[in-house]
Amino acid sequence: MNKILKSKVMSVVMCLIVMIGVIPIAVFAQGAVSREAQEHITSQLQRASIPNAAVAVIRSGETSYMLMDSRQDTLFEIGSVSKTFTAFGVLMLEEMGLLSVADPVNMHLPWFEARYNGTIVPHGDIRIYHFLQHTSGFTHDERRFPTIVIETASEFISAYAGIELAFYPSTGHSYSNAGYMLLGLLIEAVSGLSYDEFMTQYVLHPLGLYSTFTSIQNAHATGRVIGGHQRAFFRQSPVDMEHAPILIPQGYIHSSITDMTRWAGIHLGIVDVPEPFARVVARSQENFHTATNPFAEFDYHHVAGGWVVWDDSGIIEHTGAATGYVAAVRLLGEDDAAVVILANSGVFGLTINRLADITADAVIHGRFNNIGVDLYVIIDIVLTAAIIWGLFSLYKFVRLLTQTIKRVRGGEAIKYSGIQAKWFFDLTFAVAILLAIYLVLPNIFGLPVSILIVVMPINMLIAILFAWFDLAHSLFGLWVRVFLRAENRGK
Repeated sequence: MNKILKSKVMSVVMCLIVMIGVIPIAVFAQGAVSREAQEHITSQLQRASIPNAAVAVIRSGETSYMLMDSRQDTLFEIGSVSKTFTAFGVLMLEEMGLLSVADPVNMHLPWFEARYNGTIVPHGDIRIYHFLQHTSGFTHDERRFPTIVIETASEFISAYAGIELAFYPSTGHSYSNAGYMLLGLLIEAVSGLSYDEFMTQYVLHPLGLYSTFTSIQNAHATGRVIGGHQRAFFRQSPVDMEHAPILIPQGYIHSSITDMTRWAGIHLGIVDVPEPFARVVARSQENFHTATNPFAEFDYHHVAGGWVVWDDSGIIEHTGAATGYVAAVRLLGEDDAAVVILANSGVFGLTINRLADITADAVIHGRFNNIGVDLYVIIDIVLTAAIIWGLFSLYKFVRLLTQTIKRVRGGEAIKYSGIQAKWFFDLTFAVAILLAIYLVLPNIFGLPVSILIVVMPINMLIAILFAWFDLAHSLFGLWVRVFLRAENRGK
């Protein structure tokens, strides 16, 4: 039986399963969170300057929703939490008998091969589970493993066929967006369907997730998508970026707080699902690496379903950050609880983790902690300061240039005073800003400057321009005072 026919047969079987044993919709009470905890969580969201948010807390089978300028059916981009869905899709294919996660990737994607130290990696050494658990040798560094600039499958194949790995499969661990884009292509190749078609027919709708979309176009067609925001000039400003379908498996699924709470409940084990899906849920929380431990140097590891498991607490979670959005799903099995946060704000990844901490602490332990300062706030302050200083430098540069040209043309002596400390300060400040933009920020985000300009707030581009103005002003001022003044002395 060919793959397409087998896929269709399995579709009918899954539909019959769902029809015979309809997936129950969990009905939750609204009293799982105290008023004090709810007010504290809301205050922390406001402190983070998040425009719109939806928070859900599951505790002892009850769910409470805290909505800030949004509704339960509002759609947010969920960032890298999308990976938990993509991984589930791969494991669903395994449940259907169409692949094994131990299969070499090349078995299903014949174009794929990788190199390490210039030598081709044997196909049997790089398997599907390596990509599920981020141990393939792909990394998060966009400069080596670009994703944002890739828009089609052919572009991906061109970029990744024969790619040089950062480490040999199974010997290390590095988070990778590109690895999950490859898994999206794997789902399409094995199922014979598009990623959107397979995920909708075999994962989302059978699990009762009707407000989760693996098509950006279909999500926006509902009219329920809330716009993203990024911090710039000390405020949250709307941002709208289009994303190619190939990017969706790694970070651009849309969903609502209701669906994401159901997704958390499914993995927490409090939402009943048909047996095939229950097996996939269990499989998604397994760690496939047994012979070696690529996670030895970390205090966490990624399990088969893409989830992050913290070794000290056993917490299972995933956070996500897309341009203008953040999301977090945290499962606290020992406490029979879960936290889900969706927001349309481009806060730094550490901040969404902190918000999840604050929410869990407030609800479960009665501890009320503050969010602290978001890294984007610091970056915004630095960039805005650079722009203000750059405007002043631009004015001084034009003024100095005009005066110098006028005096040279008039045959006047250059009467400027000698070298002053302020010129060295200007030069140092300009160089520091440029080094921060061209060296520090790319290392923090793992993105080349060209992509940072696209995904970061607009004040970054303005800061770059004005930093160059400041540098030009400083160098020109020094030249006038040292060389041009010397020429006048010679006359």
